[in-house]
Order: sequence, then C-alpha cells, then structure tokens
Amino acid sequence: MLGDERAARTVLTQAIEGWRTWTLEGSRDGSEVWLLPIAGTGRRWPQREPVRAECARRRLHRVPGLECTCGIHATDRLDPLRRTRDPTVLGTVALWGRVVQHAYGYRAQHGYPQRLGLICPLCFWQWGAEASRPPVAAVRHRGGRLVPLCDPHLDLCRRHGYPVRRLLDAEGVERTLLDAYAVDVLRIIRPSAALAA
Repeated sequence: MLGDERAARTVLTQAIEGWRTWTLEGSRDGSEVWLLPIAGTGRRWPQREPVRAECARRRLHRVPGLECTCGIHATDRLDPLRRTRDPTVLGTVALWGRVVQHAYGYRAQHGYPQRLGLICPLCFWQWGAEASRPPVAAVRHRGGRLVPLCDPHLDLCRRHGYPVRRLLDAEGVERTLLDAYAVDVLRIIRPSAALAA
C-alpha cells in the first residue's frame, strides 16, 4: 500500500480550487455572520484564518487519511452540491497541504474560502447555481440560521404558513459575510454567456 501511495503522489506549488456549500449563522440583526459546514463537526469556519482538518473519529493517522473520510471536502463541479442539505452559501475554496482526490472532488488538510455568494436553496436545488441568485431576503430562524430566499420562494413560505419571523436585507448580509471572511463575491457566469464572449 505504501508503494502505491508514493507512486500516486504529486507535489503542487499552488492551492487547488474546489466548490463548497455552507449554511449561514448570524446575529439577530445580521451584523455578524459565520459559515457552518453542511455536515461534519458543525463548528463555525474561522474568519480570516485557514481551517485545519481533524479526524472526527479521532483516528491516529495523517489527515486526510486514505482509508478515512476526514478532511475539508470540496467538489470539482457544481452539480453534486445541488443535493446537499440546506445550502445557503455557495463558494469556491482554496485547498492545500495534504489533499486526497476522489470521485467527487477533494479532501484536504487546510482550506479557506476564496469567493462566496448567498443562494436561494430552493432555486439552487431546482435550477442550479446560475438561477439561484439574487436572494432578496434572509430569513432568520431559531438558533441563528439565516436562509436567503428569492421573492417567489419567500411568498411560497408565507402562503403555506411557514414561519417567517424576521427578514434581513440579503445584500447587507452578503456584504457582511464577504467582509468577515475578507473574500470576493462569487459571480456565476452562464455557460452560454461565456461562450458568446
């Protein structure tokens, strides 16, 4: 096994870029926000410092391990993220250190967001990244979770009696998020527009 691992090893001099989704936690007025992983520990991603992966099973091995699922996860394409549970932030992440590539993307030792954008999770699930922006309101839920919604999905919540306790300006929340993590806004370009340019 060790011989196979050495044969497959490649040394890169720059970070690998992957795609991720997060949920968003925020203060009551939206003046403070934090990224939370969709799965895993549930601990906030630190602001303005890299995330360092740990093995959740507390196994004694290098992280990420080849025979484990530990590490900072990212995909190499957007489509698999549409099936994640409750995504509210979409972004690219820089990965470095020990990185394991697998069928859906990567697991890394270190990572930090590069570009972030709020998304309407229902639009993202139905139509993909290009159609999931711009959200117009961030609904604050019990526990501090923020959910950006577009007008039609906000209206749908209201019509079906889903509790909409407090609305925040999504643009303001997104600005706060970008400032907190010192990153750029994620701009999704439609493939047809990119080809026409």
